[in-house]
Amino acid sequence: MSIAVPSLKSLARRVWQGLNRPEAAVLLESENILVHTPGPGTVWPRGSRQAVAWYLVGPAGDVVDIELVTMDGTPSRTKAVLATGIATHRTGVTVTVPALPPGRYLVLVTSTTGALDSYSQPVTITT
Repeated sequence: MSIAVPSLKSLARRVWQGLNRPEAAVLLESENILVHTPGPGTVWPRGSRQAVAWYLVGPAGDVVDIELVTMDGTPSRTKAVLATGIATHRTGVTVTVPALPPGRYLVLVTSTTGALDSYSQPVTITT
């Protein structure tokens, strides 16, 4: 009786696919937060209600603030605070998009202690 042994290439492909799933990648860290929503290519009209969601691994006793920031090669700059004091174990909240100039922004989910923070994919705000 012979046993089929996966090739190194096949095994590497399976590991790579697993690591590209956000929920699996986060599990590699003992404490981490990862913004899930908004995702790539998201467009938010000003004044609309939008979801912000995150994955969390580790202690859930902290609270997070949610901000819209710009990054242009310098440290991020907060343009609007969307929510404050959200319990991390909620893993999501609905926010109202402020009347900012149209353009590309990032959503920053950050713990109030500064221990955890994560940026979203770029979000385009429109009129």
